[in-house]
Amino acid sequence: MKASVIVVILCLIVQQKNCVSNCHPKCVCNPKILQCKGFNQDDIESDEFANSITTDLERIHITDGDIPELPRNLLGSCADDSSYHLNALKKLDLQNNGIKKINGNVFHCMPNLEELNLANNQWVVSTVHTRTFTNIQNLKKLNLSTAFHDEIDSIVHITHLRLVFLENPFTKLEVLALDNNKLSVYDADTANTMCTFTSLKRLNLAHNILPRLKFYHKRCMSHLEYLDLSYNSISTFESYSNPNGLLFSLDQIQKASNVSVKFFGNQFDCDCQLREFQDWLNRTEVHVLQKDKLTCHDGVLFEKSIMSVPSTEFECFSVDISISEDKSSYRSSYNTAVCVLVTMVVLLAIFLSVIAYILHVVSSYKRHSMTKKHLLSNYSSEKNENARHGNATLFTNYI
Repeated sequence: MKASVIVVILCLIVQQKNCVSNCHPKCVCNPKILQCKGFNQDDIESDEFANSITTDLERIHITDGDIPELPRNLLGSCADDSSYHLNALKKLDLQNNGIKKINGNVFHCMPNLEELNLANNQWVVSTVHTRTFTNIQNLKKLNLSTAFHDEIDSIVHITHLRLVFLENPFTKLEVLALDNNKLSVYDADTANTMCTFTSLKRLNLAHNILPRLKFYHKRCMSHLEYLDLSYNSISTFESYSNPNGLLFSLDQIQKASNVSVKFFGNQFDCDCQLREFQDWLNRTEVHVLQKDKLTCHDGVLFEKSIMSVPSTEFECFSVDISISEDKSSYRSSYNTAVCVLVTMVVLLAIFLSVIAYILHVVSSYKRHSMTKKHLLSNYSSEKNENARHGNATLFTNYI
C-alpha cells in the first residue's frame, strides 16, 4: 500500500516537473491553471506557448499583453490531433491584450468552455468571421466589456455582432456583459438576436449611450434576473401600452422571474411624459435598484428625486417628438436652401466682377488705341505742314 502511494506521488512530481520544464518564460504553469502576462504576437504563436498547453488545464489566463490578432486554433489544432481537445478547460481569460482581430476557429478545441473574458480589447467585429464562437456552445459567461475598437461607429459593431451571435446561438449563456462600448442602438433586430439567448439571466448594458430599448418578452428573456441600464442616454420611456416597450416588458418578465433593473445615472426629462414612469415605479413589482436616487435632469425640477415630485408637477414643456422631428427636418432643409442661395449669390457676384473687370480692360485698351491713333494723326498733319514751310520752320519747332 505504501509503495503504491509513493509511486503516485512520484508520478505527480514528474508530471509537475514536466509541466514546469515546458512552461513559457512569461507564464506560470501548474497542472490545472496556466497564467501568462505581457504576451506579444510572437509569444502567442510560439512553440514554447504551444508546449505549455496540457489537456488537464481548467483555467487559462493570458492578460495584459499586446496581441493584435488571435491566430486560428489558439490552443492547439484539434482538427489535426484529437488529443488537443481541452475537455477540462472551463475558463479562458484574454482581457487587456489590445486584440483587434479574432480569426475563425480560435476557440475550436475547447468544447466545454463555460467562461470567456474578452474585456478591455480593441476587437473590430467582422462579418468575415461570423462563426467565431461556433465550438463553444456550452458557454455560460461572456464578458465583452470595453471590448470593441473605440474609433469605429458603435452601430457597425452592434450590426456585425448580431450576425456573429445569430451564427453561434448561445442557448446556455447566462451572463452577458456589453457595458462601456458606446452602444447607441438596441432596436428590434437586437431584441430578436437576444431572443437566441434563451437562458440569459444577467445583461449588463451600463455606460453606453442607449436612448431606448425594445424587449420581446413573449418569446425570450423569461429567465432574466438582472438588467443594468445605468449611465446611458435614457431621458424618457415609451408608453406602457406598447407591448414591446421596456416598462411593460419588465412587468411581464417579473411574472416568470424575479428581475432587478438599474436606471441610475440616466438624464431624465421630468415633463408630463415621465409621469407614467413615476407611476410605474410606485406600483411595479420589479426591483428597481437605487429607485430613490433617480433624479430629474432639467428645468425647475432639476436634481429632484423623481419619486418625491408630485405627479401634477410633471408638466408638458417638450414638443411632440414627431413634430419636433418635422421641424428639425424643415430647419435642416431651410438651412440647406439658404446655404445654396448664398453660394449662388456669391458666385454670381464673382462672375459679374470678372465680367466688369474684362469690360474695363477692353474699354481702357480701346481708349488707349484711339488716343494713340489721334496723336499719330496729329503728328502726321503737323509733319506735312512743316514740310510745306521748309526745314527752318521744322528746326524752330524743335528749339
